[in-house]
Amino acid sequence: MISQLSEGDEAPDFTLPDENGDSFRLVDALNDDPIMLVFYPGDFTPVCTRQLCSYRDRYADFRDVGVRIVGISSDPVERHARFRSEKRLPFTLLADPDYQVIDQYGGAGLLSGGGAHRANFLIDAEAIIRYAHVELLSLTHRKPEELLDAARALVESSH
Repeated sequence: MISQLSEGDEAPDFTLPDENGDSFRLVDALNDDPIMLVFYPGDFTPVCTRQLCSYRDRYADFRDVGVRIVGISSDPVERHARFRSEKRLPFTLLADPDYQVIDQYGGAGLLSGGGAHRANFLIDAEAIIRYAHVELLSLTHRKPEELLDAARALVESSH
């Protein structure tokens, strides 16, 4: 099932463990910066690795705009820790093995191998979704340039 969340909706709050096993709560994290949630099917898979490494390579640009990236998949904490370390990912990865958050946001399904649909949600400091895109086929992903444009537009509109 694909999520019904769209731009302008309030982002559902959640708490999930990060790659270190520490609790990450969305509303608490939004006190710092807007967040780009990146849902993806799984660690160490070819397209997911290319996608997250492309965001890693432009991470300084996201931080310059003032946006944090947070990845979410159904993989366990230990796998996230290894993936983050081996791929030198500078952003948080959250474990959602029960699909509690995945189902609320991008959903999951056969087209993503049973894992999370590849999806991006840009959420502002007031917990409003300002950009939402769910891929229908997991073979493609949003490029960093498109996401940076959305992030810049969000920051410019809030000033």
